[in-house]
Amino acid sequence: MEKIGWIGTGKLGATIVRRLLTQNVPVMVFNRTCEKAQLLVEDGAILASSPRAVAQECSTVFLCLTGHDAIEEVIFDSEWGLVAADAKERCIIDTSTVSPSFAVSLAGRLREIGVDYLEAPVSGGPENARLGKIACITSGSQLQVEKHRELMEKFTASLHYVGDSGSAQLIKVLNNLAESINLLGAAEILAIGLRAGLDLQTLYRVLPTMRGYSTYMGVLLERLVNPREDVSFAVGTRLKDLKLAHQVAGDYGVATPMGALAEQLFTFLLQQEGFSADQSTCIRLYGEGGDAADAGM
Repeated sequence: MEKIGWIGTGKLGATIVRRLLTQNVPVMVFNRTCEKAQLLVEDGAILASSPRAVAQECSTVFLCLTGHDAIEEVIFDSEWGLVAADAKERCIIDTSTVSPSFAVSLAGRLREIGVDYLEAPVSGGPENARLGKIACITSGSQLQVEKHRELMEKFTASLHYVGDSGSAQLIKVLNNLAESINLLGAAEILAIGLRAGLDLQTLYRVLPTMRGYSTYMGVLLERLVNPREDVSFAVGTRLKDLKLAHQVAGDYGVATPMGALAEQLFTFLLQQEGFSADQSTCIRLYGEGGDAADAGM
């Protein structure tokens, strides 16, 4: 199989790369913090010195980065960016979450220099990525999506094509807004139940069978029942996603009262728990979270 490039080996990116390596996909990796990429060499990845070096050897390059500035630098830096490489054919597949308008701008700028750009934001987190159960939303050239479908299906459970540039990121931003609101709603419900004396195991067993249950209630219940130290999704990242959602809503003149409240609550949580705290600490917004501390938080 042809070697692919992967830039951005944080928790999610590294998990996907490891899954690809176990399926005998050759992967060349780069990360601005070299130590994170170096860890993947032990699993069989090839370490690159720069994005330019990746593009020189790989016609397909995935991005998994945080923030518009990081993406701009990795792609367009005149000395070491992807476009600095002398490569005739290139397709950049961006699994990052960015604003729809930024994605449209990127696609247009890259098209002018003969580079294909696919939006491919993913949802599901490192836990589901490890199992190949994440969802991926794609937009851009449908021809390029079909060309890379078999490859992307090696780390996704559902792969959706939704149309022109900007569409995939719009859906991802809306999904992230829903996640934030649902998580806070779940924390409120569970805090009341726990404070009222309901048994956590009973809630864990009964609520999933009822119509009020949501995926993010399950995320929070799982953390309470099986507490652990690793961070599945950081409070700071959740807050970043909320700000992006409000920017998009503002572009379309839509009020977001629930989203605005969610942003206020996560801002307060960040001040109390720190940028890197797991999102599940939102139950601490309710004092001790209805005795959530006794349940393992």
